[in-house]
Amino acid sequence: MPDTDMREPQASQPDPRDRGLNKKVALSAVFLLLLASVATVGAWAAWTVSDSNTSTLSTTTILLDDNQGGQAGSATTTGTAIMNVSNLSPGSAATTACIGLDFSGTASVSTLTLSATLGGAGAATLQGQLTMNTAQLNTTGTVTVTPGSNTNSGSCTNYPATGTNTTVGTQGATLQSWASGGPYTISTPVTNTWYKFTISGLPAGDTNCATYCNQTITVALTWTLTTT
Repeated sequence: MPDTDMREPQASQPDPRDRGLNKKVALSAVFLLLLASVATVGAWAAWTVSDSNTSTLSTTTILLDDNQGGQAGSATTTGTAIMNVSNLSPGSAATTACIGLDFSGTASVSTLTLSATLGGAGAATLQGQLTMNTAQLNTTGTVTVTPGSNTNSGSCTNYPATGTNTTVGTQGATLQSWASGGPYTISTPVTNTWYKFTISGLPAGDTNCATYCNQTITVALTWTLTTT
């Protein structure tokens, strides 16, 4: 009777070379997985965060204006002359005119000065003949000013009848002398203030037409406001 091997068949043992191959495959899979993870991290965007704060800086305001339409500072316009005198003759009468000044704004006022500049083709001839009989101010009355508008036309109707008149420069001085004595510092308060000016006519003795005929002189009054 033939011998019969009753032992159970043994499972086949893996080839050692196969184990090495499997290990290589496993390691390769892990390496690829790590590469994939790194690639994914590199694709993410970085955080962007911003915060902002806006500041505003603005300057002070100041407006010096008169009731002849002149103004300077936050707005600028040229006012109308307070007096326009034509056809002066020897012995002609003096002319009086008034103007009111006001100022407003957020700036603090330090000083206010008044100066005069003489001009015109006949300035050299007439500046020693005409005189500034009256140059004064009065802070008692209220000045109504519409910025940029002539609401007075040189009228002295609203010039204060009471209060204290403060002279500006030497009264009765020639225009040349009075103008050169400036600028004159105006005492406080400087707002809502009336000013009165009287300029003489041509003296009676100036009868020499070759000298005094057809002459023109201008008087530019300038108020300068300084702030702190």
